[in-house]
Amino acid sequence: MGPTLVKTFLQRTFSSLRGPARTLGALHFVDSLGNGLFMAGSAVYFVTVAGLPATVVGLGLSLAGLSGFVASLVLGRMTDKAGARRLLAVLLFLLAGSYALYPAVHSPALYFPVVVLIGALEYGCGPAFGTLIAELVPDGERVTARAALRSLFNAGFSVGALTAAALISAGRDVLSLLPLGNGLTFLAAAVMVLKLPAGDARTAAADGGGKPFRVLRDLPFLGVIGSSSLLALHSAVLLAGIPLWIVRNTALPRGLVPLILAVNTVLVVLFQVAAARGSESLDGSVRAARKSGLVSVLACAALAAATLTGSWVTGAITLGAVLLFTLAELWQSASGFGLGFGLAPEHARGEYLGAFHLHMVIQATLGPALVALLVIGHGFTGWLALAALFLAGTAAIGPSVARARRNLPTPSKEPAQAPEQTAHPEPQPQTTA
Repeated sequence: MGPTLVKTFLQRTFSSLRGPARTLGALHFVDSLGNGLFMAGSAVYFVTVAGLPATVVGLGLSLAGLSGFVASLVLGRMTDKAGARRLLAVLLFLLAGSYALYPAVHSPALYFPVVVLIGALEYGCGPAFGTLIAELVPDGERVTARAALRSLFNAGFSVGALTAAALISAGRDVLSLLPLGNGLTFLAAAVMVLKLPAGDARTAAADGGGKPFRVLRDLPFLGVIGSSSLLALHSAVLLAGIPLWIVRNTALPRGLVPLILAVNTVLVVLFQVAAARGSESLDGSVRAARKSGLVSVLACAALAAATLTGSWVTGAITLGAVLLFTLAELWQSASGFGLGFGLAPEHARGEYLGAFHLHMVIQATLGPALVALLVIGHGFTGWLALAALFLAGTAAIGPSVARARRNLPTPSKEPAQAPEQTAHPEPQPQTTA
């Protein structure tokens, strides 16, 4: 890619990040560096530096994911009460301090409380970050900006992961600095949040005297979350399903696994913004979600067929399925941005964005186990069963959104379009992806 192409790509991808949104991009990139750094090396760190059994580490990470269910709702409501800018800064400062506790962790008794606290804080950043985007970016550009931020996150995450690989190879003493490095990135991100204009962020939401956690009584909106959770299973397939299937059920070389993840990450960086084009409206978001589901069904069918073929054919089909699932990820993420912003009423934006974020929490905590159970234990029929789940999500997303949008206040039924649209160029678990 020559200099001219690089310049054109950067302009098209990040043109929506102007003014305060540019600061959001910078802090998101710094945040992703730390996440990639720690997540790529955390398993090795906990076992070799902290001296914890692998089973304890796995259980702790699962508990951290479960804490996201509560944190997304509670901190989403707190976003509406305290203001997104203020709360996000506090959460990032707390995360920086929490990661500084890891060097003292050498037993399960200390590990479990710290990892659960960090999990809750990380998932809790999502609603505040999403609300800040809604406050700092014009209506018609929010989906594009969110897509650009996700592209940035994946780029930073990759750089952080490569740095972690270098630290691991440098030995135990250097590896012990891993959590402190991540803590520093959260500290830097918190400082950047404080530089955002206070006047553009709400300091308190107009609650209107409503009952707390009204979103849990909004059954149509919960239906959208459920449908989106099924469509978001592509992430579990790419991170757990296909890698485990390759290792356990095929004769393919294990070196194919990191190649799969690398290809996926690069494509998301390059094409997430382009894939978000058309998802600014609720109707466009539904179309993107349906395309994502149908492509996932096709990928599952291809992998089911791959169980009946020879080695080199299986390998070719698997790479093709990875490309299809990546395309599904691009469209599903774009639809999630549009649905989250479009269905969240302004007076309870943080609460609704926090609840919508649950579709990512669900797939991150339950998705890997479900996908692994299906594809490893049942092969051909397992892939077809997974295709049926994607098909169910595809069929349900349209009616779910139609019911949910009827509950919106009349002026907010459709996100306003900017007078002039910019070109659309669009992150696990991730903190604010």
